[in-house]
Amino acid sequence: MKTVINFDQNETKKLLSSYDFEFFLEQNYHTHAYNQSDVDMVKQEYLSKLENLKEQQRKNKKQFSLFLEGQVRKMFTGGFLPALFHLDESRVHTLMNFSEVGENWAYFSQWQYYYKKRLTKEKAWNIVTRVGSVIAILLSVLKILEVFMG
Repeated sequence: MKTVINFDQNETKKLLSSYDFEFFLEQNYHTHAYNQSDVDMVKQEYLSKLENLKEQQRKNKKQFSLFLEGQVRKMFTGGFLPALFHLDESRVHTLMNFSEVGENWAYFSQWQYYYKKRLTKEKAWNIVTRVGSVIAILLSVLKILEVFMG
């Protein structure tokens, strides 16, 4: 049950990073009639796993980032994220393992946080290099004018 959408494309990752997991989870709750205890289990598992992940992150940020990328990749290629976010029309997702959904939510939220930071850094770097290019061109033109004008 794999999805046909390619996770390796940057557009797909940008799209995923803009989705609100909690919103789509609420939509799933309203579509299917789950017990309130099951819904509460998802939130409790999310909060406990999030604390656990924050502790793991302090140990080795680079490896932790790669680990999160792998977890989100598994959720995506396995079909959970496309079904939850309604990216794949052929799938409807009914939650069965509520504690696992809470863990997946924690993984996704941490990945989303770091991926958005990475996108912001890339945008800032692109702006800096473009401004630097414009300044270099202007200085080159001024130097050429100085040489010809005397």
